[in-house]
Amino acid sequence: MDPMIPQIVRWTARLSSVAVILFILMMAFGEPGRPSRSEVVGMTFFPGMLCVGFLLAWWREDLGALIATLGLAGFYAWYVSARGQLPRGPWFVVLWLPTLLFVASWLLRRRPA
Repeated sequence: MDPMIPQIVRWTARLSSVAVILFILMMAFGEPGRPSRSEVVGMTFFPGMLCVGFLLAWWREDLGALIATLGLAGFYAWYVSARGQLPRGPWFVVLWLPTLLFVASWLLRRRPA
C-alpha cells in the first residue's frame, strides 16, 4: 500500500470534521430563540457529542469516533422517544460521515507496514 494513503485519509477526516463543525456552528447561531429542555438533551447528543468526538479524534481517532457514534445513536434514541418517529432525511448521518474516515484512518495506522 502506498504510504501516503493513511495520511490522505487522516487529513480528509480532519478537514471534513472541521467543515461539519463550522456548518453546525453556523446553524446554531442562525437560529433565534431558546431551545426547550428536551431540545437541550437532544442537542447534547447531536451536535454536542458529535463535535466533541470530532475534536478528540484529532488525537485519538478510535475514541473520538466512538463518542461521535454514541452521540448520533443517542440523538436518534432521544428523537424517537420525544417525537415518536425517526428524524426525516439523511442529514444527521451525512454530518456524521467524517467518523467513518476517522475509523478508516485508525485501522490503516494499525496495520503493520
